[in-house]
Amino acid sequence: MRIDCYGDRAGGSTRMAGVAREPNGTKKVGGATYLRFGARSPAPIHRLSVDADGIVRHEWAYGMWADVKNLAYVPLETTLEVQE
Repeated sequence: MRIDCYGDRAGGSTRMAGVAREPNGTKKVGGATYLRFGARSPAPIHRLSVDADGIVRHEWAYGMWADVKNLAYVPLETTLEVQE
């Protein structure tokens, strides 16, 4: 199944593009802030970080909350294929 950065089926009728979402959990690790969307695991996890030039990067991955540092993050607008 292909999902967007909030766990909605990409292109599906449940997609809520443009709707503000509240994270289910947050944590800081090193210079990054991580936001979890959804209470189950695995879940969509967003990473906010600032590079050396002061540019904010907002990326996301799908995985376990305990593994936030080791997940493969992609640009926010990218959809991912995940197992149901």
